[in-house]
Amino acid sequence: MKARAAEFGRTLRAEYEAGRTAAADDGDNNGNGHGNGNGNDDPASTAADDADAAAVAEAMRGVDWAKVRAATSEKSAEAAHAMKSMAAEVDWDKVQPVAAKVSSALIAAVASGQLGIGGRFAVPVARAIMNDRNLAGRVSATLAASDAAAPPDFLPAIRDGAIDTTAREA
Repeated sequence: MKARAAEFGRTLRAEYEAGRTAAADDGDNNGNGHGNGNGNDDPASTAADDADAAAVAEAMRGVDWAKVRAATSEKSAEAAHAMKSMAAEVDWDKVQPVAAKVSSALIAAVASGQLGIGGRFAVPVARAIMNDRNLAGRVSATLAASDAAAPPDFLPAIRDGAIDTTAREA
């Protein structure tokens, strides 16, 4: 179970790095995923981030949150181990509350198997979990703008020690 959870963490990190590399290839001259090399977002990067936010919001609308809660409710469950592994990749101290709610919900959805981190959603979901360029915040705004139900908040489970994490530099 721990090996599978570690694999979730490695997959998340790999997809996140792939997304950062793609952002760098799409016009970022400094390799940090921030647009035109001077730290400002260029219009193409902003449009790509908006498209990623819309894609992640679309994926989240299809999640059965009751099944996610059931799968992640036990500390000994495989999903809980996967959540712990993925949550360890996020620097929670740098994530704004609304973005943290989205990130924690995405972690729970992926860990429970309700949302895959493969296919067309792989990179945007990984970037949203890591809140790369405030993508989780953009997903929250996209969900709110479309009057979609907000996902449940799994952050208390992460912060209250049910899933022990250590902040890491993204």
